[in-house]
Amino acid sequence: MERRTFITSSSNPRLKTIRRLRRARRRDDAFLVEGFRQVACALDARAPVRELYSAPQLHLGSCEGELVREAERRGVAVAELSAAAFESISGHARPDGIAAVVDRWSTSLDLLVLPPSPLALVAEAVERPGNLGAIVRSACAAGVDALIVADGCTDLFHPETVRGSVGTLFKLPAATTTTTRAIAWLRACELRIVVATPDAQRTCWDVDLGGAAALVVGNERHGVSSAWLQAADDAVAIPMPGPADSLNVAVAAGVVMFEAARQRAHTESLQRFS
Repeated sequence: MERRTFITSSSNPRLKTIRRLRRARRRDDAFLVEGFRQVACALDARAPVRELYSAPQLHLGSCEGELVREAERRGVAVAELSAAAFESISGHARPDGIAAVVDRWSTSLDLLVLPPSPLALVAEAVERPGNLGAIVRSACAAGVDALIVADGCTDLFHPETVRGSVGTLFKLPAATTTTTRAIAWLRACELRIVVATPDAQRTCWDVDLGGAAALVVGNERHGVSSAWLQAADDAVAIPMPGPADSLNVAVAAGVVMFEAARQRAHTESLQRFS
């Protein structure tokens, strides 16, 4: 096992590189993952972890130390930082002293492999990385088979996307592409396109969301584009009996996805006992 590198100065060139990764430029070949849960998910998913940075003074318990040792057993290069040096690379107000640099992987649509009767989610032109991260987390929790980011306005590998996903980015198959390409691909895969829009005449409770389907949510300000509305096989609205007239895109995506999950679970239960 290689000896750990010790870094105490925040001006260290390696830390300058990490601070650059926090700006999440898409041309970078790696991205920053910060926090115990997120790094643990990366290791659990066998993601291409390049380097791990640990500040024992900031660890919240014994789990962080074991995670570092596991990373070393897997051949990951580990650097131990002083608390001040780690805080210079952290985007958190109270960091837990764990961060990693992970190689980006391909998000080509052609690499997505869907199971029979899949449920996919399309997120079109989502602007805020925190919203995209929350969508990833909800999609993973709802059992969605694939996420397609169409005409993305933020980076799928942005540190705030990774943080918002709480590491589920490493568990959910995802692709990035254009709206035109996504529609053609979904048609070729014979998925029904169901667009979520407040202008729909029927609610997500009233439309069958079973079978091979792709649920589509849109931009925070403008919703889904006309291209998706024209391509839609169905359009659904979310019932809102209260005085609010809109929802955060991540919340809206979660409502529709879990309604689809509920319908599918009910159908499977009926089939099992029929």
